[in-house]
Amino acid sequence: MWLTTYFQNKGVAATGLSPLIRIRDMEDGIVVSSGTMSELGDGIYSFDFAEYDIEKDYAILCDAVTLPTGNRYKFLSSGEYGNVIDTVGLLSDNIEIRTLLVKKILTNKMELEDGALDNWKLYDDDNTSVLATWNVTDKTNGSIEEQHNSNSRRTRGQ
Repeated sequence: MWLTTYFQNKGVAATGLSPLIRIRDMEDGIVVSSGTMSELGDGIYSFDFAEYDIEKDYAILCDAVTLPTGNRYKFLSSGEYGNVIDTVGLLSDNIEIRTLLVKKILTNKMELEDGALDNWKLYDDDNTSVLATWNVTDKTNGSIEEQHNSNSRRTRGQ
């Protein structure tokens, strides 16, 4: 899985850096991967996290080393202990980890209910806890009403 981040200094893209990255397993705190990030250009840096396991949660620290303290560090924690699931955008401190939520959107139970507020529900792996909701309306911004024989539910794994 590729991790990317953006570094800037005084509002300008920071180029020519060699940021260090350290990734810890949240369960035991052991560093599972580390190295130097590659520059893509325009202040964007990336790292191939080959050891990534979707079943584990990680704490990720990127250190630009030579930048002033306010711009030097980027941090993100993944999984239920971080903000990966809590934010649909999944962009925290400019490090993207979208894999877990995308997997859940593609495979977990979803339901569309009558109404216009929080009527599209994505369930967590247990099929009972609501993980995220969205407001879905018809093309005139009106409430959704289910039609007879419409397929508005998907069970896990479909």
